[in-house]
Amino acid sequence: MLVITTVGTSLLENYRENHSDIDMDYLYLKEEPASNWDNNERRINKIKRALLNWAQAKKETCAEIKSLFSIRHHNTKEIEVRLLATDTILSRLVAEVLEQVLKDEMKIFFEPEKDVIKGLQVWDRKRFEKEGLINLIARIEELAFTCKEIAINFTGGYKAIIPYITIMGQLNNIPLYYIFEDTDELIRLPQAPLDINWGIFEKYSHIIEDLAGGIYDWSRYKLEHPVEEDFQACIWEEGECAELNAIGRMFWNKYHNYFVVEVLKGFSYSKDSSGNKREINEALQELYGRLESLIKENKLRTTEELQIYINSLSEKNDLRHGENPDRDKYIFKSTRKSQIRLVYTPIIKPYGLSLRLFDYVRGDFDHGEYIKEFKQRMNMLTEPDFIVITLRKPLGNKF
Repeated sequence: MLVITTVGTSLLENYRENHSDIDMDYLYLKEEPASNWDNNERRINKIKRALLNWAQAKKETCAEIKSLFSIRHHNTKEIEVRLLATDTILSRLVAEVLEQVLKDEMKIFFEPEKDVIKGLQVWDRKRFEKEGLINLIARIEELAFTCKEIAINFTGGYKAIIPYITIMGQLNNIPLYYIFEDTDELIRLPQAPLDINWGIFEKYSHIIEDLAGGIYDWSRYKLEHPVEEDFQACIWEEGECAELNAIGRMFWNKYHNYFVVEVLKGFSYSKDSSGNKREINEALQELYGRLESLIKENKLRTTEELQIYINSLSEKNDLRHGENPDRDKYIFKSTRKSQIRLVYTPIIKPYGLSLRLFDYVRGDFDHGEYIKEFKQRMNMLTEPDFIVITLRKPLGNKF
């Protein structure tokens, strides 16, 4: 598990409680941005030497070390650590010291050119919101695609990032860890049953695309493309300029990196175990990847074009395995998850492919008998109702 860990300056503060030899250099560098690193090499090296001679891989050394030891203790899996520093000299300095102090205890990584988050400082609020938060979110999302399992440890660093990290963790099912400096109690934030209104993104998808790139005549644009109150919280406005703010970009990236599956209520999925659902989800991801390749290769633009193409396929094709259950419903034969067959409809929406899952079967079954039974069950539904789930796009299909 990769533990992304934000870095503050508690290591420095703890050192200075009993040492005064770096006070003048510390105060001089306290508000220096990371871009001034090369101009302050002498002071930086002096502080770094003092910290490396003092710091130990013990939990009482600083908040970051204590929290990482505690996370490792509470997880059965081996952890790797990625340190993220603020856009300040002192945060980068502490991150480099922590990397040296902990390198014999755990796999730990810090690359200043990537892991110092540009704009993440507290002296300029606008820059913090417009640049720092957005760069922080982008870096975490980039790291999230490098491994299957990640967690965020936000014990160190600015407290102002906590609301945004919390939303991001909840939105993407990322475990969040925090430890109070004065106690040993590790807090793991539970996942809340959040429900995202994906209809907003479909409704405003063309506007959001423009906002992601920045709009420079916002007053005129709003007259031509009205935006209601339900999406205002995702927009940064300043004069005649507007663009997505940090929260807007989180949701927009989620929308792009995940795909939507509408699952029919009352059929197999809602009653199945979490382990079986995980296998079905993997089969759905496989189906999504196959359909996306087919759409791109054949330049298909609408649901109708896609369904005509699928209907033209042989009944031996995995995307249309055997007789169709209905005119717009198909059976997908998963090649990764043997014996799983999905009954689905593909839908091309303005900004992407989504799936509608009606049912699935496992193991050997009589195709003709199953279709007969499926049609009977569908005929009993007066108004089919669906729940919406989101799954990460397979690699190669992400935004």
